[in-house]
Amino acid sequence: MSVEIRPIRLEDAAGQNACVDVVARERRYLGLIQAPAMADTVKFIEFILKHDWPLFVAEADSKIVGWCDIAGMTRPGTTHCGVLGMGLLPDWRGQRLGARLAEAALAKATAIGLERVQLEVYADNAPAIALYERLGFVLEGKRHRARKLDGVYTDVLMMARLTPPKDQ
Repeated sequence: MSVEIRPIRLEDAAGQNACVDVVARERRYLGLIQAPAMADTVKFIEFILKHDWPLFVAEADSKIVGWCDIAGMTRPGTTHCGVLGMGLLPDWRGQRLGARLAEAALAKATAIGLERVQLEVYADNAPAIALYERLGFVLEGKRHRARKLDGVYTDVLMMARLTPPKDQ
C-alpha cells in the first residue's frame, strides 16, 4: 500500500487526534496517555498552520498513520528553535515512515530558518534514538527517572540537531 507524506490540513484533525490517541494509549512513547480533546487538537493544528511550522502526516488509504511536527518556540531569544514530536501507529513502524516524516519536517524547519531542533525521547526507545542519531541529532543530556508511570521510572534523553544560521 502506498503511503503519502504530506503537510497536515485542518480537515485532518480527527484523523490526527485518533492516531495520537492510539500511540498515547500505548503508554510507552509519548508524554501523553491519551489524545488531547479534539478542540485542543484543532487549536494546535491552527497554531502550526498560522506560523507555517512543519507538521507532516503519513496517510495510507485515507487514514492518518503517523505524524511529525516541529513546533517553533515563541519566547524572545528562542525563536530560532523548534521542538520535534512524532509517532506512528504500531502496524506502520519499521517501514522507514518515521524517517520520511522526520526528513520532511526537518527540511521545512531548515527552509523556514529554524537553526535548532530539539526533542526528548525515553531512554528505552532504542529504535527512535537510532533514527534521531541517523538524522544528525546528538545527545545533550539525560534526565534521570524523569517519568514514573505505572510505578516504573524511565530516563529521558534530550537530543538536538543544529543547522548553521542563514546569515553565516
